[in-house]
Amino acid sequence: MQNFRGSAQVEAALIVPLVILIIIGMIKTSITLEEKVVASSAENCAAAELLSRGGKVPTESILRGRWYIK
Repeated sequence: MQNFRGSAQVEAALIVPLVILIIIGMIKTSITLEEKVVASSAENCAAAELLSRGGKVPTESILRGRWYIK
């Protein structure tokens, strides 16, 4: 009976840190992706503002099929 209790403790000692590392990795990934979305949004807002003032449509916007509508 003690063998099972010892193996359960060893398993818990291995799994708990692994779960914590996975959760930390998910949080770090979500923060990184959020920063990329904020940067992309700022870029798109700047392009939309330029177009609303009569600026030239950027070539990459046409090629990617992006249209900025106010």
